[in-house]
Amino acid sequence: MDKRTLAEDRHRQQQFVAEVQKCDALIYSVCRLYGCRRDESAEDLYQEIVCALWESYDTFKGDSSFSSWLYSVARNTAVAYYRKNQLRQPDISLADIERDFQDWHDSPDPLVGELYYLIDQLNADDRQLIGLYIEGYEYDEIAQQMNLSQPAVRTRLSRIKVRLRELKDRQK
Repeated sequence: MDKRTLAEDRHRQQQFVAEVQKCDALIYSVCRLYGCRRDESAEDLYQEIVCALWESYDTFKGDSSFSSWLYSVARNTAVAYYRKNQLRQPDISLADIERDFQDWHDSPDPLVGELYYLIDQLNADDRQLIGLYIEGYEYDEIAQQMNLSQPAVRTRLSRIKVRLRELKDRQK
């Protein structure tokens, strides 16, 4: 390799690292939405996602935001990891969720912990959809990332909210 190519490669790697660091919370959110918590499976999945991002970095053309592209790769990687490792939702208490949530999001609010406890009881697609909504994505961005229409996103979110209320009511 000549000096120019090495410099370009180094610059490309630095760009990648900077972009991934900006989206670090999003990657952990994907790990969380797929049932990985504070154990080594979360770190394993995180590493799998970063490796998959690097391997497919050349496919990012800038047609969408980097975070949208990253989320799509992360989601697909998490689904494959989940299937490959036959992960299942562990039996956990509300206290565990609250503790996890504090670790992941630095929030001591028990209501937020309760929300994540309820979300963990949804299926993977619904967790993913509500997770994007909670992360602040607009309906059109969610639709694009989930390969759904905007009306389908609105309808599914409405149904998820009803389901979460039902799950909360059952806990009382």
